[in-house]
Amino acid sequence: MKKSKEPLRRRVKIGQRQIETIGQKDELWADFYHHAMTVSTLTFILGAMALFIVNNLVFATLFNLGKDPVSNVGSPELLYLFFFSIENFTTVGFGDMHPQSIFGHGVASVEGFVALIQTAALTGLIFARFSRPRARIMFASNPVISQHEGVPTLMIRMGNERHNTITDATADLWVLRLEFTEEGQRFRRIHRLKLLRQENPNFILTWTLFHAITPDSLLYAKTAEQLAQEEYQFIVTVKGIDDTSSQELRSRESYQCDKIIWGHRYADMLTNEPDGSLIVDYSKFNLTLKE
Repeated sequence: MKKSKEPLRRRVKIGQRQIETIGQKDELWADFYHHAMTVSTLTFILGAMALFIVNNLVFATLFNLGKDPVSNVGSPELLYLFFFSIENFTTVGFGDMHPQSIFGHGVASVEGFVALIQTAALTGLIFARFSRPRARIMFASNPVISQHEGVPTLMIRMGNERHNTITDATADLWVLRLEFTEEGQRFRRIHRLKLLRQENPNFILTWTLFHAITPDSLLYAKTAEQLAQEEYQFIVTVKGIDDTSSQELRSRESYQCDKIIWGHRYADMLTNEPDGSLIVDYSKFNLTLKE
């Protein structure tokens, strides 16, 4: 009896939650660009090196199939053909080894075409990886809920790590929670939470988002246990224009409801010096104080 193939299992991280998918098709080559853009820099470099070595080993083997396809080949022959393939692939051409037969010229021509395509693709990927805008916006480790202007308020602190200007920055706060229809069908629905200030014309240092927990809020009269039961998850999205590159930046962060610290507020990071200068102490960025 033929053994059925085990479905593909894959672990992905969405926000701070680990999720395992089952039965999804392996689309590595169908979405190769996405994988090449999202792997770590070390994995990308090692993968490019591995592809380079494999390509030249393949063409060295092809050269070796012919009779004296390359001149001045030493011993061991396959190793010398490997180095010749590298010279041909990179268009270095030192001149001591060169194709000397129709077969050798044919393999070298095919290798030149492959090298042209691969070099163009690799150059495009490297440029795309290094030129894509990165926001470098830092988010506090924990949201807090405390009194603000006499109203219970959910707060999330953000900071601009570059300390340059992000112009026309806008932020949105969303909540994802478990809901049930009248038929008892389970859904995870997303809702936008109203912020006291959604826009920041010059986001340079820090920015704290405030959501007032008023009777029209989805958090009104909710306890930590109720949020956990309904699987509340908070998502922050930020976008703006980087003044340095004039490119649009986007960043996001998500928090499970158990990350909220109740009855705490963020510590003040700003200090005025006697000479009038302002000090921003980032060691207090994640520090919270009890009310």
